[in-house]
Amino acid sequence: MESPKKKGEMMSVAQTQIAPVYANAIASTAQHYKTMIAFVAAQMKKGIDYGVIPGTKKPTLLKPGAEKLCRLFSLRPSYELIHFITDFDKPLFHYHYRCTLVRQGEMVGQGDGSCNSREKKYDSQKYKIFDLTNTIVKIAQKRALVAAVLSSCGASEFFTQDIEGMGGVK
Repeated sequence: MESPKKKGEMMSVAQTQIAPVYANAIASTAQHYKTMIAFVAAQMKKGIDYGVIPGTKKPTLLKPGAEKLCRLFSLRPSYELIHFITDFDKPLFHYHYRCTLVRQGEMVGQGDGSCNSREKKYDSQKYKIFDLTNTIVKIAQKRALVAAVLSSCGASEFFTQDIEGMGGVK
């Protein structure tokens, strides 16, 4: 049993050594964070790359901002159709896409997005819903891209997912 320390006597404390791989990861993550802060402040434009939806605390990442972050981190998006419903009788068109982000042949992250013809914004369209199927596909892909970028780039601290249905983006 160790004897009690006298007042003013130094105590030895266990030191934690970080393996070199983890030390590099910590430095890399810190640099990534600094890059994100600088890039968002210098390059991201309100109303173009992100918007503010009334009632939300964080800015909402928009497609142009997601594309800028892809270029910054050398990410190439690809899309996979996961599920779809094409019912001309109802009419109901639903598309669910997965966006995979790849850097130098390695998968970095994924995000899912969906859109359908029953969303509120399509109720008052001057076009017939049959004319909007391509738009619905593109919106689903955009949502998947934004989701993938938010999680893969560590951008969730700065932005939230596009919440179009909550109201106008300012």
